[in-house]
Amino acid sequence: MGRKPAVEFRGGVYHIVQRGNNREYIFRKKEDKVMLLEVFLKYRDVYGYKILGYAIMDNHYHVIMKTDQVYISSVMHRINTEFAKTYNRIKKRTGHVYEKRYKGILVKDDSYLLSLLRYVHQNPVKARMCRTVSDYRWTSDSSYRRNKGDGLVSIDLILDMFAADRRRALAEYARFMDEDDFESSEMFEDTAVIGDIKPLKVEKTLQENSRESMDELLKLVTASEKDFTKIKSASRSRRLTPLKIRYIEECLKRNYRMEEIGKNIGISQAAVSKLLN
Repeated sequence: MGRKPAVEFRGGVYHIVQRGNNREYIFRKKEDKVMLLEVFLKYRDVYGYKILGYAIMDNHYHVIMKTDQVYISSVMHRINTEFAKTYNRIKKRTGHVYEKRYKGILVKDDSYLLSLLRYVHQNPVKARMCRTVSDYRWTSDSSYRRNKGDGLVSIDLILDMFAADRRRALAEYARFMDEDDFESSEMFEDTAVIGDIKPLKVEKTLQENSRESMDELLKLVTASEKDFTKIKSASRSRRLTPLKIRYIEECLKRNYRMEEIGKNIGISQAAVSKLLN
């Protein structure tokens, strides 16, 4: 049976994972990493995409990309083809540079996006190439911490998710990235099929669903089991506040009482009211 056509969306945010052919170390040298970033920068103006985050390892790279009016497959074909041709010419070699196909995962929502960025930045730490996220040069982490896009990375979208005040957003960003827990690769890679862009199934909007249980609503507004568990255990992390507010709002739409909403996540009715205000 033939493979089903890939589903793509213009204007979507995608997590791209591209590995070297046979997992070869094609980015071992500094010059190879620089060349890849230059190719992404070159075609940014052509296609109008935004890079929200990246990590370049020795044998693969991760990129979080927001497209506009073009399909992600067209963008990636041009970028990978250009890099491979240049790489082979400089190295005086022939043959495939990349695995034939790449992984492409549609980003579901804001909470998922934040956890994804941390997962991407954690890659070098998990590979024991450095001790902390900020130690590794070849990710977009430094652009965020310095509050300065490097001409390639667009930092405003994600920093604004942490707080409207930029100083507070930078502090929250650093705290979030420096947490000890590692994000699970199952959530960010194992859900995709190597090859075509194959987005995760997009859930119905919360408004379209019937009266779900409060735990079901909480799972819908959190992107990870970890965030769900933290909220259920009454964590006071400020990063979770927007998720709590959205959860409360969705519960109220379904006529749950504030007392029972708060009880479900371990806070008082007064605390629920305060969050809404």
